[in-house]
Amino acid sequence: MDGPLASPSAMSDARTYAIGDQRAVAFLSQSVRLDGAFLCDAVAATSMPGLKVLGGVADVGGALDVLPAARGARLVLVGDGLAHARAIIPIVGAIGGRALKADAAGALSPLLIEDAYGQSRWMLDGALTQPVCAGRVVMITGAGGSIGAELCAQVAALGPARLVLMDNSEFNLFEIDRRMAALAPAIPRTHALCDIRDRAATQRWVERTRPDIIFHTAAYKHVPLLEDHPSEAALTNVGGAKSVFDAASRTGAHIVFVSTDKAVNPSSVMGATKRLGELYAQALDRAAGAAGPRRIVVRLGNVLGSAGSVTPIFERQIAEGGPVTVTHPDIERYFITVGQAAAFILHAAAVALDAPEERGVAYLLDMGAPVRVADLAADMIHLAGKRPHSDIPMTFIGLRPGEKLNERLLSDDERIIAMHTHGVEAALSPGVALDSIEDAIAHILSRARLGADDAVKLALLRAAQPTPDAIAAG
Repeated sequence: MDGPLASPSAMSDARTYAIGDQRAVAFLSQSVRLDGAFLCDAVAATSMPGLKVLGGVADVGGALDVLPAARGARLVLVGDGLAHARAIIPIVGAIGGRALKADAAGALSPLLIEDAYGQSRWMLDGALTQPVCAGRVVMITGAGGSIGAELCAQVAALGPARLVLMDNSEFNLFEIDRRMAALAPAIPRTHALCDIRDRAATQRWVERTRPDIIFHTAAYKHVPLLEDHPSEAALTNVGGAKSVFDAASRTGAHIVFVSTDKAVNPSSVMGATKRLGELYAQALDRAAGAAGPRRIVVRLGNVLGSAGSVTPIFERQIAEGGPVTVTHPDIERYFITVGQAAAFILHAAAVALDAPEERGVAYLLDMGAPVRVADLAADMIHLAGKRPHSDIPMTFIGLRPGEKLNERLLSDDERIIAMHTHGVEAALSPGVALDSIEDAIAHILSRARLGADDAVKLALLRAAQPTPDAIAAG
């Protein structure tokens, strides 16, 4: 069924063109009236029974440009056609049309920016991930957040013995508990209203629920905002993470620490706090020995559609008629969808648990080439049936505090030591001794509790640099 993008009368007047492989287009034509098709088969047919074939995917723009009736048309991507979403999106804006996608049953829904910019070539290995959670007690911190909530849903599908949903937001916890009650009513749940900065409360919940594995997603993530609040960032992202790690150490639970590419050679407070969390996790992982519980670092790129990400901001700006604001014409980021991020976290956990010799590493996904944020913004304008600059203005406002022009997935001192299935890579760094990183954390948290923001920021950025001298100077 179509999304709420136009009235039924408007939809019935619009021409509809399918873009996909011959088999999928033929199936779609049984339930949707099509005015033509563009085929992406290796050897495309020149005609189909009852349907006009207008060309291949490369012909879409030129063919529609000379068809007056194509103005405002619906372009439906189906089957293999979805792989060509990024090439089709600019055409949508040029003709003032709408982009839709068809599922396996032929139902239509709006094409989303995530459909074009997600890592479509990456597939989760379900057989590999099931043992991570099946029959186990699984705790998810930040369960009501974007990634946490998606993790809850994907973990539930793997058959855990119990889900422990932890969040410090009463509303978020209520919402995710209600969602999971509807989605997986047969799976026992425990909701834990808990701030991870409260060490005693965190320890109580971990000891009470005895999770086998903890997915730690709870964190402050907004880069420019945290530049003004380094003490709060440290107390949550460093102190809170440490309280979760330390509570798990008392019960023997595995932990998956969800990090970010901003932790690589960090220039921001947020990136430094996450790098410090990585260093602590890796030091614990090495210290635990071959048979000890795992401390697994998973490093993500930018997550499309997550709370605080750029795409909801662009959507609001487009809906308001612009301008769409981008920091710099050349700023680039790696992007992954929320669903893919959660699946990758599970996949990396499975890889790590199956490779006990890979201690003290960070797991990252081969994400291909980074994307210019300006291109992403332009494509979102096209998806709205508008043209960048002429219909919706775009402005460049300059890099914000703590931001880099380019992000990387690998630190200067890291090297890839293993390549696993579906592009999952294990990166090893020289590491830092556990007592050194504990001393640095204690120093930072003591200053953070006093609100000594300048001292905290300096100590964070020093400690996050992976050299023994920098750690000692923290």
